[in-house]
Amino acid sequence: MYIDILILSQLMNGPKHGYEIKKNVLFMLGKSNSINNNYLYPALKRFEEKGAITKSLETQEGRPNRHMYSLTDLGQTMFYDMLNDFPPEYAANNNEIFNRLAFFELLEVETRKKFVDSRIAHLQEQIQSLDNLNQIKADTDFLPFSPYIYNYSMLLASTELDFFLQLQGALKQTQE
Repeated sequence: MYIDILILSQLMNGPKHGYEIKKNVLFMLGKSNSINNNYLYPALKRFEEKGAITKSLETQEGRPNRHMYSLTDLGQTMFYDMLNDFPPEYAANNNEIFNRLAFFELLEVETRKKFVDSRIAHLQEQIQSLDNLNQIKADTDFLPFSPYIYNYSMLLASTELDFFLQLQGALKQTQE
């Protein structure tokens, strides 16, 4: 769902053509998370069929014509609905997490709390699993994975957990 959110988000500030949407998302997320044309254009067509966007033809002198996509009121509603839909399984998906952080201020208050609490729970489970694996290694002299991956994974999870605990504290302060 995060790609659909990204596509619609690009149209929140005005009409864009497909390549511009793709280029902006690439700039925001880097090459590892680019939108494939085989996903982008069918998604735009699907949104158009649902009435979330409109498509118009822009003529260009000396260049091929191109389609411009604009967000409708329904499209804005869909964007906010998708953004605030955060089932618990999304807490394990880094792309969904990154996307919600990118639009954190647009999340409803209850979604912010659910999002932060779910990610904290996921990270705590991840840290516990890493500790369990490390204990197995210590108990059996069996090395199921490199200590480098353990240290790296633990550092990432712990640092991210600290970040989300701080965010959780800030949310509680704003609610008081």
